[in-house]
Amino acid sequence: MLNNNPMQNVEVIMREMLEIQQKSMMFVNLLSEGETLSQNQLILLLQLKINGGMKATEIADFFSVTPGAVTSMCDKLEKLNLLQRVRENEDRRVVNMILTNDGETKVHEIFLKFPQEKLAEIAKVLIEVNKLMQKIF
Repeated sequence: MLNNNPMQNVEVIMREMLEIQQKSMMFVNLLSEGETLSQNQLILLLQLKINGGMKATEIADFFSVTPGAVTSMCDKLEKLNLLQRVRENEDRRVVNMILTNDGETKVHEIFLKFPQEKLAEIAKVLIEVNKLMQKIF
């Protein structure tokens, strides 16, 4: 498939990357199927799990939204007892969003929709792709 023609290689890379992006969107759609939470709310819960919590500014940067939009999203998740706001001791102005126990449970429930062997297979492939990308970038 790949050869010495640089333009053909670029076309193959772009086609495959777009395919991965489409498949990623399909995966997120499957995760959110039947959920009462929006995709952004679910993604925020996953981000909080991965990062062990995030500041409002980090969330705004991640989603490319205003701090006001973050407040609104977090208010809804806080009312559902899925996240809580924790002020830092050193600087009380800094607020971290962290998952509650119910939030942790929700993240686990989201992924119980998939057979564990499929998730393990996806994880293995994505780890390999990221290792390859790290060699390049």
